[in-house]
Amino acid sequence: MTSLVFRAPNRHRLGLTAEVLDVLLAYRQTAADLPEAGGVMLGRFMREGGDVIVDRVTGPLPGDRRSRKRFFRSEAPHQAVVTAEWEASGGIRTYIGEWHTHPEPFPTPSGTDLRDWRRRLRRDVFHGDVLRFVIVGQEEVGAWMLPRGATAPLKLEQETNE
Repeated sequence: MTSLVFRAPNRHRLGLTAEVLDVLLAYRQTAADLPEAGGVMLGRFMREGGDVIVDRVTGPLPGDRRSRKRFFRSEAPHQAVVTAEWEASGGIRTYIGEWHTHPEPFPTPSGTDLRDWRRRLRRDVFHGDVLRFVIVGQEEVGAWMLPRGATAPLKLEQETNE
């Protein structure tokens, strides 16, 4: 699969590399018995403007809880990956946000998602003023951003190769 790029209302872009997209799509809930999956997104800020490239994600790790319509990400194992990636990259690769799957063709954030995203915005340590979130549906991948101080996320529009 090729990479995927989303554009925010402020014209900044969120890019998912082909390798990241392959990992995310491998967890799609295309069968009735597949549980939700998720993890953290790691990447880098581009020097020109506010564009972000996600080039590494964690998948489900020990301690996570998964069911058909729920995913709970445990903190410690994912944080260990974030810290290791930060150190190995000399502070270039950093925590960008979260991803998870939904058992629906075209994903939309649930009330639980919105509460979790607002909590992450308050509690998580991250660079900049925005966290980004990706939901992998059965047919589409959706992306949102939530700036500090905002109560509602902004949907990012997928760019096309026209």
